[in-house]
Amino acid sequence: MDKIASPATLRLGPAPGLVAQVYSARRPLEGGDRALLLWLHGGSFTDGSLDATQARGEMLAQAGADVVALDYPLAPEHPFPAGLSAAFEALQALAAKPAKLTGSAHTALFVAGEEAGGNLAAALALMARDQHAPRLAGQLLISPMLDPQLGSASMREGECGGCECIYAKGWQAYLGGSARADHPYAAPLNASRLSGLAPALILSAAGHPLNDESRRYAAALREHGGNAKDLTLPAVAPGYALNPIHEFLREAARRALSLPA
Repeated sequence: MDKIASPATLRLGPAPGLVAQVYSARRPLEGGDRALLLWLHGGSFTDGSLDATQARGEMLAQAGADVVALDYPLAPEHPFPAGLSAAFEALQALAAKPAKLTGSAHTALFVAGEEAGGNLAAALALMARDQHAPRLAGQLLISPMLDPQLGSASMREGECGGCECIYAKGWQAYLGGSARADHPYAAPLNASRLSGLAPALILSAAGHPLNDESRRYAAALREHGGNAKDLTLPAVAPGYALNPIHEFLREAARRALSLPA
């Protein structure tokens, strides 16, 4: 991958705004279409930063997206729904003027995230459906954290799920107790209504503790009539992920931009 300049800093939402970094697309989509993607980093709800997400921002830009990586508030200081509410504010700000960042009126809007960020991205897709806006072209979820019960085979095989597990600690900090685990925006895998959502590409890596719940969510979306593809890769790295992500962005943008507003 060619060397990429440092990302530009952006503030989204009402003043003082949320800090984000912008990575410009480095690979064209078809017909002048652009994919504007809100990226939400991992870190089990309690960790992660814009500096740590640079490799992912560059990968997504190489795949053809104009990426806005958001520095959302973290638990336990900001438990559910604080991070999600901030991300939805940022998404609305991007949806208001997408061409300002891409330079094209033919811009499709995506949400994406990894692990805890994948949870937030999935929840944003639910919120966008429920509020009939913003209109999303797709959701890209990488090893998303979707099930606080942590009872999957891949979680057990990864020796996670106990009290010292980073995912268990993250869920506890984010939810603050079991009552919030029933909320579909907090734990999308437990949602009873998964129809009418934006198309999804769900990627995970072989042997990753979150691989099973990633695949279960894709299956649940399909069972509800959704367009969802899941891939288990040797590693979610540019050599394996660029082409699947590029094809997803290209096809989802084409479908979204051909539909009447």
